[in-house]
Amino acid sequence: MLRVIGLGPGDPELVTIKALKALQRADVVFVPKSTSSEASLARRIVERYAGGQVVELEFKMGASASEDYAKAAEAVKRYGGEKAYVVLGDPALYSTFAKLLPYVDEPVEYIPGVSAIVSCSLKVGRPLAVGDEAVAIVPATRPELVETALSLFDAVVVVKANKNLDLLNRLLSSYAGAAVRRCHMEGEAVGRAVGWTDYFTTVYLWRAR
Repeated sequence: MLRVIGLGPGDPELVTIKALKALQRADVVFVPKSTSSEASLARRIVERYAGGQVVELEFKMGASASEDYAKAAEAVKRYGGEKAYVVLGDPALYSTFAKLLPYVDEPVEYIPGVSAIVSCSLKVGRPLAVGDEAVAIVPATRPELVETALSLFDAVVVVKANKNLDLLNRLLSSYAGAAVRRCHMEGEAVGRAVGWTDYFTTVYLWRAR
């Protein structure tokens, strides 16, 4: 059994009780290493709570080739006992494990984490959605969809917002919203424009508020 654990947005105190218990009883915890900042942050959280060995699995930055995931899956397979694989945020959204899953040949159990995409809207001082408002989530790497989403949805969350900054800043000047950098992490900032190029940036746009 491989447990896939969401660590939450980066604050060690936002790790859930269920995730904490799973980390404590795991014989080995795998930490994906794709960027130095992401790997070091996840590892610091894991080492605070893990009861067993911590093993880094290296992936290339950006879109990793299939052989990288096959190699990582083989590494996971070599270990016995209670195994866990951690991701920042929640495993359901943009996690490395989703790309690894096709190469894993053992049962998987998911432990959700606090979603940064949802919770960090509160850093702006607004709930993400109210009543029957509809929400869209769009990566900044899909600029053709951002404005389309704003024409259809009441709120748009732009994730990985370190790309296409001219577009994002134009929309932030036209709609209610804000940019949040490194939410629940060291270096957290909230602003009315994106003045940085940090991968851990989320832009919130509200059409009607």
